[in-house]
Amino acid sequence: MGKKHNRNKRQQKGPQLGEGERLWKRMATAIGDNYELFSKAWDAQSIAKLLIDAEKMNARFAKEPKAERIFRSHLDQSLAVIRKNGQFFSIDETRSLTMRSNEQIEAIKASVSAWESFLLRYGKSGDLFQGPPKLSSESDESRYQIIEQSWFAILSGDELPKELTLTSDGLRIWGHFDLVREICNFADTRCGFRFQDSMPSIALLLLQNQKLSITELLDLRLAARKREGRNPFPRYYDQKLVEHSNLQTEVDGNHMVEQGRVDLRHLPFVTIDPHDAKDFDDAVCMTEQDDKTILWVAIADVAHYVQKDTRLDNAAKARATSVYLPHTVLPMLPPRLADNLCSLRAEVDRLAMVIAMELDSEGNIVRTDAHEAVVRIIENLSYEDAIGDSRFESMFRLAAIWQAKEVKLNISNAEMRPRILPNEQIKVMVKWPTDATRMIESFMVATNACVGNLLGSAGAPLPWRCHAPPDSAEVKELNAKLSALGVNIELPMPSFKTHGQSDSDELSDLLGAWANTTIEPISNTEDSIENTDDVPAYLSNVLDPQARQDILDSLMDAQSKASSLANKTRRVVDQGLFHLMQRANYSHKNLGHFGLNLDAYAHFTSPIRRYPDLMVHRQLKAMLRGDDWVYDEEETADVAEHCSNQSVIAKFIEWELVANAYHIHLLRGGEVDSTSENTYSPIIERSWPARIVSLRTPWVYLDLNDDGAIQGRMHLRQMDSKRRLNIDENGLEVSNAEPGRDGQYRVVARLGEKYPCRLRGIDIWGGSLDLAPK
Repeated sequence: MGKKHNRNKRQQKGPQLGEGERLWKRMATAIGDNYELFSKAWDAQSIAKLLIDAEKMNARFAKEPKAERIFRSHLDQSLAVIRKNGQFFSIDETRSLTMRSNEQIEAIKASVSAWESFLLRYGKSGDLFQGPPKLSSESDESRYQIIEQSWFAILSGDELPKELTLTSDGLRIWGHFDLVREICNFADTRCGFRFQDSMPSIALLLLQNQKLSITELLDLRLAARKREGRNPFPRYYDQKLVEHSNLQTEVDGNHMVEQGRVDLRHLPFVTIDPHDAKDFDDAVCMTEQDDKTILWVAIADVAHYVQKDTRLDNAAKARATSVYLPHTVLPMLPPRLADNLCSLRAEVDRLAMVIAMELDSEGNIVRTDAHEAVVRIIENLSYEDAIGDSRFESMFRLAAIWQAKEVKLNISNAEMRPRILPNEQIKVMVKWPTDATRMIESFMVATNACVGNLLGSAGAPLPWRCHAPPDSAEVKELNAKLSALGVNIELPMPSFKTHGQSDSDELSDLLGAWANTTIEPISNTEDSIENTDDVPAYLSNVLDPQARQDILDSLMDAQSKASSLANKTRRVVDQGLFHLMQRANYSHKNLGHFGLNLDAYAHFTSPIRRYPDLMVHRQLKAMLRGDDWVYDEEETADVAEHCSNQSVIAKFIEWELVANAYHIHLLRGGEVDSTSENTYSPIIERSWPARIVSLRTPWVYLDLNDDGAIQGRMHLRQMDSKRRLNIDENGLEVSNAEPGRDGQYRVVARLGEKYPCRLRGIDIWGGSLDLAPK
C-alpha cells in the first residue's frame, strides 16, 4: 500500500502543459479540419458542448450527473486561468474566447525567440554596472527603446507601453516566457546586481542612460512610496492654500504694537542656522542691564497666521512635519509662510513668541517670561559666521557652562547631507557638531524645557516630547554581550520610580503590573514617609530625577570604562549603549525626557516645520491672554499620536532618499565633501576600511569609513561561499557552522573588528548598499 501511495504521489516528469495549451489541443482535435471554427467566439457552454460531443461523454454523463458537474466545474476553472493569461486564445470585450490559429501560434513563438535572442545577446555581464549596450541594428535600437519605456512605466506605476508585446493584442506571457519579468532580469544582468527586485537596476540604467534626472528619480521614489501607502506627504502644496497664503500682507510692526504686542525691536536678535537654510524659526541674543543677564529666544509666531481648524491648519496637521530631502523640502506650511512671513528674516519686522530667561551669576535660569512680541532681526548668520565673532562670546560661555552640567552619553555620529545642485551635480558633506551648533542646540533645549514647565505648572494639555529610559530586557541583552566579550562592565537594571514615589510604592507598582492586579502599597517602612502631595500634577508620571541620574551615571561610567579598552571592544560598548536609547515620541502624558535628563520637555522652537510646536504656541497664547485652553486632553492625545507616527515615516523617507542621492554620488566616483558631475567611474574597484558594527543573521553591518556616516551590509554567504556560517546568539562572532578537523569552529569575523570591503550592489531606489570582502 505504501509503495502504491508513493507511486501515485510521484510527480510526472517532463514539461507540463498549461491550462490554455491543454484546452486548445482538445478543441483543435475536436474541430479537426473545420478551420472556420478557429475564428468562432466561444463561451463555456459552447466549449462544453463541443468537447462532450467530440469525446462522446453524453452516455457517461447521462448515467453519472455528478461527473458532468465536475467536468463543467473544471472547465470553468480552466477558463478563468485562460482569460487571465490569454496565451492560446484571444479574449474579446465580452470575455468570449477565440482560438489562435497555428500560424498565429508560430508567429508568437518566433516573437518569443526574437526577444530571447536580443536579451541574451545584450544581457551578458562580466562586471558590475555596465553602461548601455552597443546595439547593432535599427530593430535592436527600437527594441531597446521599448524596454527603456517599459522600465520607466514600471518605476512610475504607469501602464506598460503597448509596444511591449508578443502579439498585436498585447500578449506578454507565453508558456514560461514572461516578457515583463525578462526585461527586469535583463536590467539585473546589465548591472550585475542581486537585490530582491529589479527596481535598483532599472533606476540606475535609466539614470545613467539619461532617461531620468536625479530629481525625477527621487520624485518617482516618493510617488512609489505613496502608491504603497508609505508616504503621506504630498509632493506639492494645495494650490488654493498657496494662493490664500500669498494674499497675506507684510508685517506692520507699529500697528501690531498698538494692538497690544510687546515691542522688542530694540533687542539685537540674530539667527544662526546652516548656511543653506531658508526658514528661520529662531533668533537669539543676550542682554545685561540693571545687574540682570537675560537670554532672549524669539520663535516665529506661526500661530498668528495659522488659525486652528481652518483649512490651512488641517493641511498642516495632516502633514505634521516638514520633510527635508536632498532635492526638495516637503513643507508643513505653504512657501509664503514658511520662507517669508513666518521666517525671521533680517531687517524686517516679524511677529514672534519670545522667551526671556533670566540668569544668575552661575548661569542658572531663575525666572522665565513669555511675550507675544514684534522683533526685528539684525542679521541672518550661518554657524560658521558665528564662530569667532566677539559679539557672541558671552553666549558661547553660557552654552559651555550648561554643557558642562549635562549628563548624557558622548555618542555623536556624523550626519551626511547630500544636496542636488544645478546641472544635476551632487554635493555631499558630512556634518559634525561644532561649538555654534552645540550652542544653539543648548539654547533651544533650555527654551523647550522652560516652556514645558511654564505651561505644565499652569495645567495646560500638551504634546510632550517624551524619551523613555532603556528597556530592562535590552539592558540584560547588552550585559550578556559584554560578559561574553570578557568586558568587566555590568549595567544595573533601570529604575521606574516616579517623582515623590517611595521605594515600597515602586515595588508595589511593579508587582501590580506583573500580576495585572492592584496591590496595596507596603507600609511601615522608613521610605514610606515620602509622598507625592508636593509633586505638581504634570510631573506625577515622570521618572524620579535621582533614579534617572543613577541610570545616566551608570551608562556614562560604562562608557568611561570602555575608553581604556582596545579600540574594537570600545566600539562594541559604544554601539551597544547607543542602541539602548529608545525612540522619542509625543504623548499627552508627560513622561520626562531621559536622554536630555529633563522632567518636562515640550517642542516649541520650530513651529514652521513641526505641528506639536504650533500646538504649544497656541496653549502659551491662551495662558498669556487668560483664555481657555485651545486643546483638551483627548484632542491632544489624538494629535500627539498622529504626529509621532508622521515623524517616524518622515525620518525613514529622509534616510532613504539621502542614501539614494549618496549612492548616485558614489557611482560617479564622488568623495565626501566634494561635488560629483554626471560621469560614472568603475566604482567596483573602490574599497573601504570598514568596521563591523552589528551582526544580525544573515547580515553583517559595516561602517564604511569608521565614522558613523556611511553604512552598508554584507550577506554571510559573501564571507565564505563554500561553507555555511553562523552568527552567535550574542551577535559577537561569525564562525563556521560545522567544526573543522580539529573539532574547532573557525571564527571568520568579530563585532568591532576592521573588515575591509568593496561594492557588490548599490541601490539608488531603496537605499541599500550591498558589500563583499575586499
